[in-house]
Amino acid sequence: MNPASALRVGIDIGGTFTDIVLFDEGSGQLSHAKSLSTPAEPESGFMQALAAIGAPLGAISSLVHGTTIVTNLILERKGARIALITTKGFRDVLEIMRATRPLPYDLAWRKPRPLVPRDLCFEVDERVGADGEVVRAIDPDDVRRTIEAVLERDVEGVAICLLHSYLNDAHERIVEAAVKARQPGLPLSVSATVCREVREYERANTTAVNAYAMPRVQRYAAALDDRLQRPELVRYLSSEGGMQPGCEAAARPISLCVSGPAGGVLGCQLVGRMTGRDNLITVDMGGTSFDVAVIQHGQFEVRNTFEVGWGLPVKVPAIDIKTIGAGGGSIVWVDEGGALRVGPQSAGADPGPACYGRGGSDCTVTDANVVLGLINPDGVLPMDASLASRAVAGIAERFGVSVEAAAEGIIRVVNAGMAAAIRQMTVEKGIDPRDFSLLAFGGAGGQHAAALAREIGIPEVVVPRMASVFSAFGMVNAPLKISRAASVMRPLDALQPGELHRVLSGLERDARAAMRDEAASCAVVYALDLKYLRQAHEIIVTVGPDWTPAHIATAFEDRHRALYGTALGHALMVVTARLTATSPAPSLQPAPVQAPGGGLPAPVRQARVAGVTAPVPVFDRALLPAGLRCNGPCLVEERDTSFWMPPGASGQIDAFGNLVVRLDPGGIA
Repeated sequence: MNPASALRVGIDIGGTFTDIVLFDEGSGQLSHAKSLSTPAEPESGFMQALAAIGAPLGAISSLVHGTTIVTNLILERKGARIALITTKGFRDVLEIMRATRPLPYDLAWRKPRPLVPRDLCFEVDERVGADGEVVRAIDPDDVRRTIEAVLERDVEGVAICLLHSYLNDAHERIVEAAVKARQPGLPLSVSATVCREVREYERANTTAVNAYAMPRVQRYAAALDDRLQRPELVRYLSSEGGMQPGCEAAARPISLCVSGPAGGVLGCQLVGRMTGRDNLITVDMGGTSFDVAVIQHGQFEVRNTFEVGWGLPVKVPAIDIKTIGAGGGSIVWVDEGGALRVGPQSAGADPGPACYGRGGSDCTVTDANVVLGLINPDGVLPMDASLASRAVAGIAERFGVSVEAAAEGIIRVVNAGMAAAIRQMTVEKGIDPRDFSLLAFGGAGGQHAAALAREIGIPEVVVPRMASVFSAFGMVNAPLKISRAASVMRPLDALQPGELHRVLSGLERDARAAMRDEAASCAVVYALDLKYLRQAHEIIVTVGPDWTPAHIATAFEDRHRALYGTALGHALMVVTARLTATSPAPSLQPAPVQAPGGGLPAPVRQARVAGVTAPVPVFDRALLPAGLRCNGPCLVEERDTSFWMPPGASGQIDAFGNLVVRLDPGGIA
């Protein structure tokens, strides 16, 4: 097949919609489609999206898929029935958790239930010390008895996490081999493979979460391969913003926790490079959630621990994204104190907001936006404005106000929650949002972006092309990325010559093996988690594989000074070695938008928008050429989303088709 005609596809399955973007490498043309998700059988939504875009399966050279399947399994507690095998005396590691509390003074607060109940936690009599030396040898007979007890409980998978196996995994491998011999094919999650890192609770929970999601993800990946009849065509987007083979995702489903939102950040990074914007605050408002990330100096932050829910950490690289339950489908309710609340519960795809006419009766943010005139009910997904008004009327009656006033109140409440999330990612981290542009996407992002920017003090909003499917767009340009880590737990000055190089080389071999054919073209970045010998927490420092201890110490001191303003010169501890191998995707070069051809086109219609006395013009974004300028108040519509440009705002279409809006700080959103 001629490479110039190859098609690249990104598919993002969210809680409400399944989005697909297709890029034709030959013509440079981008196209997209959107359909309702099918939560009970997500592979059906996947195939419906492929059918909607009309791409010949044989012409697809790359298909990258983002999914919320793992996050939903954990949050909804719908994962597999699994057992945990651990060291004698540590059966309660998942129950004990950590001593911290989200609400220190709430006497009614209770810890979240662990994913593995205590009666499915089993012990084997063995012990490896903190130095990696065997303290008590494992007893094969005890292992066999334990495995028999596990299998009698009719489990769907097993997590194996023994004490200090990040330094010496010999005992874990014995248990792993015994389980495989007794019941081949049973999904296994082994901490020495999944999370070879220090900190007992986090390591045990990560291993358990991986086992909890593994059966469902493996079935899902197999179902996709079966329907597509092209094994290994689908690659999955990881939480750290890189695609990976299906076998990697099936073995490490924890890597998919924030798969979908990561695609949006990748897309924002690409738009930032194309337009010369190094500082971006990215906001994705879809049907279920609102995600915030920060790109500073062209780069996003990657964390090495991510909490799916409070107290449920997974030690897996993930883009630093703040997520709250605020989307178009978020349900509006009144709490016991009589206060108006929005989310985190969502109407999802089924039944969806009341205006969808699919049986939903709860008032949602989308219903409020329909009432306010910010969404065209006659769009690609027809909506019933009367049903929206009826849903909002239920809230209006509770407060004795008009339906329109209730809708405005709903939007103010949800905007306040989203603005707080932006401040947590910027102001509370010492970042001044006034030095950034707000890049807003998602199906609901355009209706709220201007108000959020004014609330935070951000002077500019960028709305990309295909904003409602932008996470899928980012997936099309995702690089292949594999990360590996292993804890060392040695003082820097106690490392033997070549010891660190051997650890990093082992991680590199593992990562390259997972990358398969792309291993030869990958770039490798090495890093160490370092801390002062008596310090509680470590920081990540990028290093070279052959750096001397003195060179490493200097880099740590420089990094510590940059973060905290101090450099103490104390002895250092090497906690964990890390490696990330990346093979970039071919450069995505979309065809330019049409050149200027006259003035502002005629509005496609006029719309009544709450708070504006006269009808406002509505422009079809597809008809707006590059270089064109327009002023608020107006609505700029795509077929599946809209952007509200308030009074005092001015916009321009740039050479790449992005709508760039400058805001009057004194205006009213």
